[in-house]
Amino acid sequence: MIFDFPLHNFQQFIFVFVRVGAILVSLPFFGSGNIPARFKAALAFVVSLIAYPLVKFDGIIFPIEVLPLSVSLISEISIGLIIGYGCRLVFAAVQVAGYLIGFQMGFGIVNVIDPATSSQVSITSQLENILSMLIFLSIDAHHWFLKGIIDSFSLIPLFGFHLSGALANTLIDMFKNIFVIAIKLGAPVIAALFFTTIALGLVARTVPQINVFIVGFPLQIGIGLIMMGLTISFFNMVMKGLFIQMGNNMYLLMKAMGQ
Repeated sequence: MIFDFPLHNFQQFIFVFVRVGAILVSLPFFGSGNIPARFKAALAFVVSLIAYPLVKFDGIIFPIEVLPLSVSLISEISIGLIIGYGCRLVFAAVQVAGYLIGFQMGFGIVNVIDPATSSQVSITSQLENILSMLIFLSIDAHHWFLKGIIDSFSLIPLFGFHLSGALANTLIDMFKNIFVIAIKLGAPVIAALFFTTIALGLVARTVPQINVFIVGFPLQIGIGLIMMGLTISFFNMVMKGLFIQMGNNMYLLMKAMGQ
């Protein structure tokens, strides 16, 4: 019969669905706030149906009591959240770089609402975030996540989640790299604006009659926008390398959680 689905198979599918749903909800692009919740749930259900036949359940005993069952579900959710938010750190670095650029350009108080996080971000952060997302989709980086979801069940078996020192060190390194990546992405524009500020300071000292504040504000905005346009190829190259590294970091996290 079409509804003849054994209870133990239903339990297996629920655990697969919980992990897949947690990963998709927390991933960049898939977990964006402007994507409807029904679509996320349907996508998680479809991916779970695809992943379920590929998961090995040999020797796994599913808990029946409420407390062990709750702990097991929380561990599966934790796996998804750690993988997803670990991958989101690259986009956090892009937003930090955009904020630094915007601050140097004089856009420190010009904020917009980011639909992905429903928070206020700098307008330059939003621009660079959109560009990075387009690069992310253009190189099919989202396919790596779908592959990573399937591979997570072999690297981290069900009920095999471990909080280890290797996991903590990996997360600390990824958080540390946010600021390094942000400086690398914003360095060309920040350097150009820094030298522009020095030049304006010299002009103010040598020609006091010129109102530097009136001249400098549009000049810095113009130079900042020009430099952002000229460095798009550099931004594209760096982001492709970061997305490849993000895929490697995702597997490092899964291996650390499965140890």
